[in-house]
Parts: sequence; structure tokens; C-alpha cells
Amino acid sequence: MINKDNCILLGTLTKPHGTRGSLIVRFSGLKAEDIKKRGLVFVEIDGLPVPFFIESFQEKTEDTVILKIEGIDTENKAREYMGYPVYVMKDQVKVTSSAKKIPDIKGYKVIDVHLGFIGFAEEVLEMKNNPLLSVLNGDKEFLVPVHEDILLEVNDKEKVIRINAPDGLFDI
Repeated sequence: MINKDNCILLGTLTKPHGTRGSLIVRFSGLKAEDIKKRGLVFVEIDGLPVPFFIESFQEKTEDTVILKIEGIDTENKAREYMGYPVYVMKDQVKVTSSAKKIPDIKGYKVIDVHLGFIGFAEEVLEMKNNPLLSVLNGDKEFLVPVHEDILLEVNDKEKVIRINAPDGLFDI
């Protein structure tokens, strides 16, 4: 069974689109380009994430997509799923453009692959197109760009964030 702790909320199924069972998904913090693997989504039904294979995933607006999932092929069937939350696995999401993809990281150890322990994560500062991870070490604060080349792993179980910081980032 899939644990919701391993998932990220994609959004909510809002209404049917057309007559062939497609649904509109309104995003909850993510965008279409944030989803890198589009094989499965998990619809929360009676508190449990139920997997569905994606047949098509088409961007409609900045905060909505038209989602066609296997097994739902009529407008009436699609209406049955209105209002249900939709999740994706954490590894389906690119860690680039939104701080909302790194929830509850305060206190995580930040470890660089070359330098070792850097400090403790405080928060992600959402700068336009450039989110920054605030890392505290004593009275020093470091700002680490949240970019897929730098942020290697967020391990919720160990409460560790592994990074590969560019040379000189911590020399200030």
C-alpha cells in the first residue's frame, strides 16, 4: 500500500471536461511543468490513496490541467470523483520552481557532499523563479539555491537534506 507521506498533493479533481471522462485538476502549489514522471496519480478515496494510470495530462491554464485516467470513460463516472484530492509520488516532482515542494524541513540537517555538515534548515524563501533554502549554523545564515543540480535529496525519514553546493557558497 502507498503511504501518503511518500506523496505530494497535486491538487483537487474539480469537474469533468468533455464527455469521455476527463477531469480538471486544480493545482495546489505545483504546476504542470513540475511533474516529471506522469505514469500514475493517486486519488484519495475514503482516506486511502488509490492508484490510477494517466492516459493524458494536458495543461489547460497556469493552475489547472485536463487529466484523463484509466477506468474513467464517461462524464457521469468523472462526476463521481469531483472534489477528491489527487497526489503524485515525491519522486515524480522536479525540485526546482516552488518552495511548496519542500514542506516542513525546519530542523533538517543540511549536508554537503564535499564539506559535510553545513547547518540546520530553517525555511525555503520563495523568491520569484529562485527559491532559496535558509540554513542556520550558529549565528550564520547561508542561502542555498533550490535547484535540481544543487539539492540532491530530501530524506524525510532521516531528516537530512543532501546538497552539492557550488564552490565558495559557504566562504562568506
